[in-house]
Amino acid sequence: MKIKADGTQISRRDFIKAAGVGAAAVAVMGGATGALTSCTSGAASVKWDFETDVVVVGSGAAASAAAVAAYDQGAAVIMLEKSAAIGGTTAKSGGVYWIPNNSFLRASGIQDNKDDCMRFLVRGAYPQWYNPDDPRLGLPQHEYNLLSAFYDNGSKAIDFFAQIGALQSQQSALLPDYLDHVPENKVLRGRPLAPKTASGTLGAGAELIKQLSAWINSHSIQVLTSHRVQEIVLNDKREVIGVVAATEGKSVAVRGKKAVIFGSGGFTHNPELIVQFALGPTYGGCAVITNEGDFVYLAQALGAQLSNMNGAWNAEIPLEQALRSPSTPNDIWQPAGDSMILVNKYGLRVTDEKRSYNDRTKIHFYWDPIHQEYPNQIMLMIYDQRTRDLYASAPGGYPIPAPNTSSPDEISAQTFQELGQQIRARLNQIAGRIGEWRLADNFEANLTSTIDRFNQFANKSADEDFHRGDFPYDKEWHKNVFSTPAQGTKWPANDKPNITMYPFTPQGPYYCILIAAGTLDTNGGPRTNELAQVLDTREKPIPGLYGAGNCIAAPTRYYFAAGGTLGPALTFGYLAGINAAKEPVK
Repeated sequence: MKIKADGTQISRRDFIKAAGVGAAAVAVMGGATGALTSCTSGAASVKWDFETDVVVVGSGAAASAAAVAAYDQGAAVIMLEKSAAIGGTTAKSGGVYWIPNNSFLRASGIQDNKDDCMRFLVRGAYPQWYNPDDPRLGLPQHEYNLLSAFYDNGSKAIDFFAQIGALQSQQSALLPDYLDHVPENKVLRGRPLAPKTASGTLGAGAELIKQLSAWINSHSIQVLTSHRVQEIVLNDKREVIGVVAATEGKSVAVRGKKAVIFGSGGFTHNPELIVQFALGPTYGGCAVITNEGDFVYLAQALGAQLSNMNGAWNAEIPLEQALRSPSTPNDIWQPAGDSMILVNKYGLRVTDEKRSYNDRTKIHFYWDPIHQEYPNQIMLMIYDQRTRDLYASAPGGYPIPAPNTSSPDEISAQTFQELGQQIRARLNQIAGRIGEWRLADNFEANLTSTIDRFNQFANKSADEDFHRGDFPYDKEWHKNVFSTPAQGTKWPANDKPNITMYPFTPQGPYYCILIAAGTLDTNGGPRTNELAQVLDTREKPIPGLYGAGNCIAAPTRYYFAAGGTLGPALTFGYLAGINAAKEPVK
């Protein structure tokens, strides 16, 4: 289930319908790319429909943070949102933001000092460069500055929003960071924060947007929805002085006397950019349908430098659901169940199924240089009746159908041999949309052997192949987020020492759902500095142009923990707003 802006829930079916409406609206506005460019000639004669100090493009976490910060610093602000609704992908999200050295850690006496945290950040984001004995830990100056700015300003940003009444926060569930087993992580829990509702409970992304937008509305910041920015306007000094947006078949020019800030999301739903830049076959994701990489085209037209274009916050998604609607209602945070495995086209396990969604999804992009194929392009989530009965009703049971319901995506059979045959038949039905990917001839035999081996591991509670359940993240997310079943249910609860594993039942039925790689959103785009200024190909700031969130090259690169996307978005949105407000009038 997802949350509406008013806090109520909508069904997956309703969400998919809404995504279709959003796609139609985008088509009316001009398709994926339209005429996205910059305008210099005749800029002096542009007739401005609106004038302000700072123009903010987008209305999710990064854009809203930028608007709030710029206004608080004395700048007049206008926000332009491409969609008919505000909030972007943030409104669909869990709403958690990962903030090092936050005030809640400090209040509890936990030291999250900069030296230790920087080692952890570099170890996760740039392991190929990491050198703990180097003053910059092995990084070039630019990358070091970005991570340093995140540490220095994340907590400041959250405290600032709380002090002015724009966003109240509290610690999220004390679950471990995703990179939970490296010695550099000195603070395993407590960095993720979440919105605090009026009743004192934890809120999700809709609550985050609700609070920020309430502050924006109460300070009369104008928000123009259904306005898609199609041009960035420059003066004769090549300084950014405004934008031109399309709405309802007409153009609207908005003057930004000091700066323009983009917080407009990534390019998950731009098939051309995904094909050209994604690490491997990617089938969509839960980003809102309007996330088509507009800023990539607009910034390129200004000579901006692009970076991290193959980057994304990845997560697995149900393949057939994504083929019906690429903006999926949810991601598979952790495949539900203990008597459950993921196998590839050869019927083989290739990863720990309980690791973080971002890291786990990368296995889909493995290229086999011998067979010239992506053997894990599609993964098969195999589970038994026990897992279906126990975990379908759990909060994280997605994509297993809810109790007493069915799903067209679920394939079932009484034996593993028959299940393989049913999977082959399903792949034939969608062959035109997945290329030449098919099951290997020995899939059924290998699947039987794989499950026999998994059952042995489950019985002795040790996964000798991939160490499933050996890590705090595996166990705690399985238990706390995905609800280990209680005693007294139809099937016995897991009484094994390793609660993430349980032997498959010897009799069917058995089930399969086809799983593909997707994104929460991409995180590549124009390169920015520690002030959130967009850089050109000579590493110089483009005067008056700022960026934050998923529309830029991610300052942090790695998904450190829950909130690893929204933490940097809020931080660098805050920095963009403060620094844009300081710009001179152009």
